[in-house]
Amino acid sequence: MFKHSWRIVLSRQGAVCIFCLSFGVLGAELTAGSAVITDKHIQARLTLMRAQKDALLTLSDMVAGRRVFEPKTARAARRVLMENTRRIPKVFARQRMAVNSHARPEIWTRWQDFEARASKARQAAKQISARSMKGLRRSLPPLVETCHSCHQSYRTTPNRAITH
Repeated sequence: MFKHSWRIVLSRQGAVCIFCLSFGVLGAELTAGSAVITDKHIQARLTLMRAQKDALLTLSDMVAGRRVFEPKTARAARRVLMENTRRIPKVFARQRMAVNSHARPEIWTRWQDFEARASKARQAAKQISARSMKGLRRSLPPLVETCHSCHQSYRTTPNRAITH
């Protein structure tokens, strides 16, 4: 029994570690480059995604123990995620490209798939249980997975070598 309880602890620690690492990659991918974006539609997309990132960071910090779990704060972050995932198709409706927007043209050539992924993200956001730490730990990874999946298909990786 003692050996089994250590397996559970280690598997939970491993799951949290993997979750945090994958979220770190997702967070790093959300940074815009150094060029100024003046297109209001692209700015709206970036603003929406940054708000998503902030809400996800709040929740992931709680899950990882870097922030005290507060149900009120967790519910507020959940509301941001639900609202913003609902708005994803609207802010991406116009095909606008800029160097630092990191949007791939496939968003618009595969629009139905993109909308379906946004809908899946919204459903995952709705399923976030913000009332307890246990519920949050259980329900947050599916949202992170849907975000990461969409970014793998529809977001270019920022060029980290740009220095200007």
